[in-house]
Amino acid sequence: MAFIFVMALVLGVCSAGGTSENQEHMRVLTVWQIDGFEGGKGSRAQYLQDKGEECFKGTSVYVKVVSVSSDAARKNLSAGVLPDIISYPAGFYGLESYIPEDYSEKTWCRGGYCLITLGENADFSDARASNTVVNAGKDNLAKVAALSEGFGGAAEESSVSAYLELIKGEYKYLLGTQRDIYRLTTRGETFSVKALTTFNDLYQNIGVLCGGEDKVYAQKFISFLENNCEDVTKIGMISDATKYAGAMDALSKAEVEYALKTFVGEDYIKSLKNAAESGDINLVKSLLK
Repeated sequence: MAFIFVMALVLGVCSAGGTSENQEHMRVLTVWQIDGFEGGKGSRAQYLQDKGEECFKGTSVYVKVVSVSSDAARKNLSAGVLPDIISYPAGFYGLESYIPEDYSEKTWCRGGYCLITLGENADFSDARASNTVVNAGKDNLAKVAALSEGFGGAAEESSVSAYLELIKGEYKYLLGTQRDIYRLTTRGETFSVKALTTFNDLYQNIGVLCGGEDKVYAQKFISFLENNCEDVTKIGMISDATKYAGAMDALSKAEVEYALKTFVGEDYIKSLKNAAESGDINLVKSLLK
């Protein structure tokens, strides 16, 4: 049903090899927002919608943002149904066969992995796999992050379960993301955060798939987004222009050794997951180079 639902929403988007025909007095740019990992708070799709309205205020150009799952996006792409603009996580696969020759992508926001424990001024010196629970996330490679930081074999739970197990004291540490920081902040908990700097794949990228005159407007939107993204704090995400205080400050300043920033093939993702599952850190690092 998800595939049919998306198909109904994306009328007017590009099809393979051409661009959409818009109404005479209005040009509609369709954006797919694929949430492959948990954000901080709020909606990335709504954020993009608001930016579209800001960018083209007073003109006949309208940006229509549609939230699409990774699986639904792949089904539509394989059927030749493409959006004008696509916003996708770094680990998204299935796009590589449909990009134009002159395709370029931008990272418009990002998150980060971190170690969290309850209480103030923790030094994290006793953190190990046995007393840490990993937030498994959505489509992101949390197990790769855990193995890269020396937490291979740590218990892995769904995002909400992992957070609750930390709260209940079943684990002293939570290997999570910016989403967990906002969960704990909303709950009013006192906690300490250590940014993890070995691996990150929590990048939200954006690129243009359409051609012709639509492409000019699509590129204008992405440039506007890139130059006006300091307020991604509204959705608890990070950009090069954001400034944070408190728990998010460490994540916003962290630089990582291995970054999976761009889209990749399905076989590559499977290889990374298998290497992390088997605990082969050398293979993981080799794949990330």
